Amino acid sequence: MLFAVAADMVVVIHFIWILFIIGGFPFFLYLNSTAGRILHLIALIITIGMQITHTICPLTYLEAFLKSKGHGQHSVYPGSFLIEKLESLIYVEDVTLGIISLLTVAFLFIV
Repeated sequence: MLFAVAADMVVVIHFIWILFIIGGFPFFLYLNSTAGRILHLIALIITIGMQITHTICPLTYLEAFLKSKGHGQHSVYPGSFLIEKLESLIYVEDVTLGIISLLTVAFLFIV
């Protein structure tokens, strides 16, 4: 049970990371935080680098590891509704991923 809960927490953290990548710059611009914008730029560069090199996010590996350790501990339903929906937003299909990658790289050149 503990591994399943930890895997769910990793999914939530992964989703928060994606929200930070998408909305971090406008948020820190609104707050007029130079340090926040620099932190966001570093995070954006790392994320774009991972997309360009087709590197799988370490959070994905951690989630898979925790789910494999927690396998067989579910009594009736293998997951929660919220986690299932977050996973569908995080792990998109290849076509959508290509579009997201292009938009992310284009955003970097705009910023």
